Amino acid sequence: MKNNFIHDRVLSILSASIFSIFLISCHSARMPVSGPNSDKDFMYQYSIIDALMAGVFDGNLRVGDLKPRGDFGVGTFNKVDGELIMLKGKVYKMSADGSVKEVSDSDSTSAAFVKFFKADTTIYFNEPNLSYEKLQEYLVEKLNANTIYAIKITGSFSSMTTRAASPAKPPYTTLTAHLGEHQKLFNYNNTTGTCVGFLLPPYLARTNVPGFHLHYLADDLKAGGHIFKFNTNSVAVEIDFAKGFTIENNTNAEFLNVNLKPDRGAELKKIE
Repeated sequence: MKNNFIHDRVLSILSASIFSIFLISCHSARMPVSGPNSDKDFMYQYSIIDALMAGVFDGNLRVGDLKPRGDFGVGTFNKVDGELIMLKGKVYKMSADGSVKEVSDSDSTSAAFVKFFKADTTIYFNEPNLSYEKLQEYLVEKLNANTIYAIKITGSFSSMTTRAASPAKPPYTTLTAHLGEHQKLFNYNNTTGTCVGFLLPPYLARTNVPGFHLHYLADDLKAGGHIFKFNTNSVAVEIDFAKGFTIENNTNAEFLNVNLKPDRGAELKKIE
């Protein structure tokens, strides 16, 4: 009787141990692998908007090193030389001379906000002469104010107004001062393409651009830039919900010396 009890007790302990090991193994198998591609449902950003606003116009992140962080997004290049548009893994520059070109992996960025885009939902809008402002109102009504969204808008636009910044020369001023004299506006008619960017909550102020921040890329690569306004009759709006965000500080030495105490929210509103 005693031997049988001991035997049963040992088997019980062994079974419990094996089951525990099994649970640990299963849990470990589900744990995400560390690294930039461990979870693709987060927005990644290099530098913060307040640093760019304050005149940190150079960075050390190459486009080739940005691509593993996302396949969709917006930003700028060193010296704020043009507008960065990332779409389907390719990175394009809309320059102040009006040209749009795919850039080399060796080009560098001073600020970029990207994500691996996978739409969670798509909303179709069919309304005569629908403006960018009205579309924003519709989306804000439908979407949660505290969530990070990547937004892709595709369609034909009867009118589209964008800008592209000219490259700055050292010593750099603030971004507001630079754009006041060194940006070019573009007015396009009957253009077809994609609007790329984000809708971000207010709590990201000073690190990123709260609200809508979109850049445009025409299908024929003959138009692009930071979007100010547009009109359309029909567009598809694809929405990708992000779980969160990751910030990598600008690795240029100027970031360590810049004064980030001032609140530049009012300045940002003037240029967005």
